Amino acid sequence: MTDFEKKMHHDGRLYGWAMLIAICAFPFFASVRSGIWPDFKIIWPGVLTMWILMASYVLSEMIAFPPILGPGSLYLTYITGNLQNQKIPCALSAMSIAGIEAGSEKANAVSVVATVIIALGIVLMQPLTPLLNSSVLAPAFSNVVPAIFGALAGLWLLKEFKVSVVSVVLCLFGILVLKIDLQWVLLGGIALTIIIARFMYKTGIIKNE
Repeated sequence: MTDFEKKMHHDGRLYGWAMLIAICAFPFFASVRSGIWPDFKIIWPGVLTMWILMASYVLSEMIAFPPILGPGSLYLTYITGNLQNQKIPCALSAMSIAGIEAGSEKANAVSVVATVIIALGIVLMQPLTPLLNSSVLAPAFSNVVPAIFGALAGLWLLKEFKVSVVSVVLCLFGILVLKIDLQWVLLGGIALTIIIARFMYKTGIIKNE
């Protein structure tokens, strides 16, 4: 692990814990001041249900995203939120424009800068929210995310076409034929794609350049 990555992990954990404490501080002090505390016997079933539902999403993200974003950007995205809709497309686009291979130290640095810029952009665009939500512009902005993901997906699908086809077919089969929930399809699709891709490299179906 490089010094850059060590620093990213150190700072990321520090800011992550600080943000968690800040998030928990408001309801805690509100309960202290009002003297009203949540009944954990009532809310625990709901919390447990959400944990179970989100477990597969979290596992899928923790397997798929770290090699793409790197540690620094990953910590920032989990602190600022909106991972799949904004941070991932922005980081991938920045790395593609810079001509940097994902997973390298340069890619980690570029993804950190891209994540910070997109987070600041969201804050600075708040005054424009009424304009962006107007009846004229709203339809266009509602299709921005699919357009970005379509372009980026095309780039990565063509990069390893044979593996991509297998991955897409597996996921569509799981969703349309087996009727498996999306979160489990994502997790299973990642695992099966890794296994199949490794087999394809080992057997020479895909050349390791």
